[in-house]
Order: sequence, then C-alpha cells, then structure tokens
Amino acid sequence: MILPPHSPATRAEVETVLRCGPRRPVPLFLPAIYEHKAWFIDSTPSAISRDADLLTKALLAEYAAIGPDALAVGVDVYNLEAEAVGCKVSFYEGADTSIPGIKPGNHIIHVGDDLSQARVPHPLKDGRLPVNITATRNVRRALGNDVWLRGAISGPFSLAISLVGAEALFLACLDQPDWVRSVLAYAGRIIKEFSKAYIDAGADLVVFDSQASPDLLSPEMYEEFVLPITQELVQWAAAQGVRDLPLIIGGNTAPIANLLAQTGANNLLCDFTCDFDEWATIAREQGRALRRNISPRLIETGTPEQIYAVAAREISRGRDLPGFIMGTAVIPFGTPTANILAIKQACLDAAKL
Repeated sequence: MILPPHSPATRAEVETVLRCGPRRPVPLFLPAIYEHKAWFIDSTPSAISRDADLLTKALLAEYAAIGPDALAVGVDVYNLEAEAVGCKVSFYEGADTSIPGIKPGNHIIHVGDDLSQARVPHPLKDGRLPVNITATRNVRRALGNDVWLRGAISGPFSLAISLVGAEALFLACLDQPDWVRSVLAYAGRIIKEFSKAYIDAGADLVVFDSQASPDLLSPEMYEEFVLPITQELVQWAAAQGVRDLPLIIGGNTAPIANLLAQTGANNLLCDFTCDFDEWATIAREQGRALRRNISPRLIETGTPEQIYAVAAREISRGRDLPGFIMGTAVIPFGTPTANILAIKQACLDAAKL
C-alpha cells in the first residue's frame, strides 16, 4: 500500500468541500503537478506523456511523495485532443525536460471549414489518449476508489485554438461568429468522447481552458462564445455522473468571475495574480468552491519557510470561506519536494488555530 506523508482527504471529505459544506479544519491541498510528475521517477515530461506505465509510476510516486487531496492524470494537458485529431506535437528526447507542445503553425482546421461531419478521435486508439486512459485505470486499481482522481481535458475554446490557431480564431469571432460556434461544438464533441473514456476508467474530470482568460479574450466574447458551450459541457458531465467539475482558467479572471460561476462548474480558480477578496465575494455569493493559487516562481525558488509563510497567509484569508482550497499554479519541473510540502504543512497547521 502507498502511504503518502499525512493521509489525504477522503473522497467524501473532498466532496463536502467542493459542495461548500461544513468547513474542514484542514484545507484541501490541490497542487498543480503535471510535467513535474516525471521528476518523481527520474524521467522526463516527454517520456511519461507517451508511456502509460511510466505515467502510472509517476502518478503513484507523486501520491507517495506529496499526498495531495486529488490526483490529475495529465502532463501536457492542452495537447492530447488536438494531437489525436491530427496536429503534430514536438517531443524531446534523452535528458531534455522541455514540455511537449503543438508545433507552431500546425493547425489542421481553416476558418470556414464544414465541421458537421468532422472525425472525432477514438480515446482508446488515437494519439496519446490511450496513454492517459490506461494510466487512469492503473492508478484507480492501485489506490482504490477513495482517492479523487481526475482526468485532464481541454476546454472547448483552448482546443479550438489548437485546431485553428489563435489569430485566425480571434478574427473569426469578429467576422464569422456562427462558424466559431461550429468549431466550438466540434471541440465539445471531441472532449466528450475523451471524457467518456476517463469516466469509464474510474476518473472524474478537470477542465483546462486558460486560452479563454481575459488576458486573451474579452469578457464580452467569453459570454458570447465560451459560456454557452462550457455550460453545455458541464451539464453533459453531470448527466454522466460527474457532479464535481473544476474549471481551470489561469491569469486575472476577476473580469469574468461572475460568468465563470454561471458555467455550472463548482470548483473555480483564483490564480495568484487575482484579487482574492474580489473573487471570494463572488464565490460566497454564488456558492462555488474556490482554489487559491500560490506563485510557481515562489514555490520553485523560495525557501520552505518563505513558502510556508505565504501559504499560511492565504489560508488565513480563506479560513471562513466555504469551499476554500489551497492550490498552486503549475509547479515547474524539478521543484524541491520540501517546497511543496511546506504548503501542505501550512494546511495541516491551520487545524491548530
């Protein structure tokens, strides 16, 4: 049996927090560990993202070393669906720890294309989708049913950008709005097929849609294009039995916080660049769990004492907020484990206050 440092929350405890139930003395700790998973087994992001056995080992090693209150199956989380459709991904060999990414200019859909009959990839056959699904089954088998295990999926707008290209899609939002809706609907069909396989393998879901951040897309365009397709995806997931769905959009999302609450996702993100008080007010009013992130730069380069102090401060700010979660932005590859555990220790110590 894998015994992580300090037992993680049970699934029931996690669900209580996500549904803004009675306050838990120890805040949930959800670090964003993706490419850094490879570090736990002395491997590389490219290697574990292409090998189900390595990804399984990395996930289990993460659980053993950190004991997070949830595990996310994913490495380069924005690439898998687009790659399965036909986009080319750059991988790195040997000891190169760079993160895989869609090759520049490698977009397979052009503005105006008819997507009504476009192919939807098979999650057990195409690209690297089967790697994540197999790893999900393996981890669920190893850890049992009481761990909150989430399969990483792209959000519709982020997937559309991978398929079409950012500049082309943004211009189409102005010139061909109906076509943009069609490409978002196609992205939704792809995401649902991948999601079904995750669910069948024993995982819940976590949606990543940071290309829809106000840093890139205006709130007006978010409301017009992204909100409806995201609401539909959340409703679909609920019909599949996924009641607790995190929506991850990084950057300063305060300008669209009320819109994000309207998506139906019940676990939203207040990134380290956001005004916590502004977000907390909206989360309280809308009854949404809220994850507060700490800067990845601090976690990578600070001392455990410095990191603990910042985490303790944020936990104190969220102490009376129903559904408060302590989190991190994406942790860089090679970050010292002691730095991550400093945040967990701050969560544990909160119970003593």
